Formats: sequence, structure tokens, C-alpha cells
Amino acid sequence: MDSPVFILSTGRTGTQFFEDYINQTSDGAVCRHEPWPSRRFKFLSNLYLNQKVSHRLVGRFYQRSRRKLFRTLGNRTYIESSNFIFGCMPSLNEIYNDVRIIHIVRHPVSYVSSHLGKGFWRGHKRFFAKYVPYWLEILDVEDRSDPIQLLAARWNYVNRQIGSYEDSHPYLRIRFEDLFSGEAGVSSDRLNQIREFCGVPPLDRAENALWLQHPKNVSRHKDALQPGEVAFILATCSELMKEYQYTGQLP
Repeated sequence: MDSPVFILSTGRTGTQFFEDYINQTSDGAVCRHEPWPSRRFKFLSNLYLNQKVSHRLVGRFYQRSRRKLFRTLGNRTYIESSNFIFGCMPSLNEIYNDVRIIHIVRHPVSYVSSHLGKGFWRGHKRFFAKYVPYWLEILDVEDRSDPIQLLAARWNYVNRQIGSYEDSHPYLRIRFEDLFSGEAGVSSDRLNQIREFCGVPPLDRAENALWLQHPKNVSRHKDALQPGEVAFILATCSELMKEYQYTGQLP
């Protein structure tokens, strides 16, 4: 098996799309979105980044959880799409040399709105975020009961961590908006960049356009943010926004 490819993000970046897209358009790769036991890696990422668990424990757990899946791959490339595993890359790179990273970023205002719309601060997710250690990242915020502060800080924290792999791994960064909200030609070009990075042959623009008409796990509603909340997010995330070529306006 070649070195695996990991599609990483904050979540709410459309990465579930890639499972069907890759699996149905390539014989040379297999993509899995958040394979079992997915949410355990949410804890492991945060524990590992806070030096509560070792390289070895993370690596062994990952190998055991993927053993059966890897036996079925043959010579195909393995692509894993998951926002939960973002913190585990240094450990996994010790097992699988030159782990490849695809980093999907999304404008922080639409990320926060989408995450709230998907229940970040409702039901069990709210309970876990408030009371379960390492469900949520260790974030520097003034008010941990404010979901806007938490999500803006999380956008910075997770993206910085994934971006830190750029100098040590094969790395490709793509903006969510260029994939799913851009012009047809731009979106197709970005999809083919991802395919090339994974060692998968490109598709023509028309075929890519058909696939892009069927995104997955789309928020059916987005929480309307107040002007003050938008201003707070933009101020909190301004440094990385410049790096990702985002302006204060939503794309």
C-alpha cells in the first residue's frame, strides 16, 4: 500500500463528498469518510496534542482499527476523509512514511454558521462540548459558554495545526468555496488538483460538474449571525484569513 492520503479540516467543509466521488470514478483508490471508530479519534487528537497519550498508543490504535480495511486494498491508494483525526498525523507518519495531507479550509463566518446549524450547541453535542474533557479542543477563550467564541477559536486552532504539516508532509490546501461555490472551471480544476495529488487520473469538466451537483451533508439551514458576532469572528480569524486569501466579505 502506498502512503495514505488524509483529507483534513475543521469539519463542515464538504469532505463527505469525496467518498462516493473517488470510489465511483477511480479504480486505483479507495476513500472512506470517518471510518469506524471515528469519534474516538476526536479524543485521541486532542489527547495527543496535549501530550496525554503517546505516539505509540495512537499508532497502535489506528493500525488495529484499519487492519481489515487495509487487507482489502491491494495496490490501491487509501484516502481517509475525517476532521476527527487532524491531530494524529505526526504519530501516523512514523508508521506510514510521507503521509499525504489535503487541507480543506472554509471562510470562518460560513463555517461557524454551518456548524451552529448542524447542532454544535444543541442536545448532546452541547453537553459534550461543555462537560466532556477533550471532546472539544483546549481553546483560549474568555467565555467557554459562548459558542461563537468557541467556534472562532476552534477555526484558528484546527487550521493552524493542519497547516503546520505543510513543511513536513506532502501537502495541498484547497478552499471550500473554490470547490463547491466557485465557477465550474475553477471547481473542476480544484477537483483535478486533488485527484493528481492522490495519484488518480483527472476527469473532464463536464463529469466533475455533474458530481459537484450532489454535495453531501449540506446544512439545510444556517444560523443567522448577528453583526457583532460576524465582526468578532472576522477579528479573531483575520490572520489566517489573509493567508487563505479571504476578505471580510463572504465569498
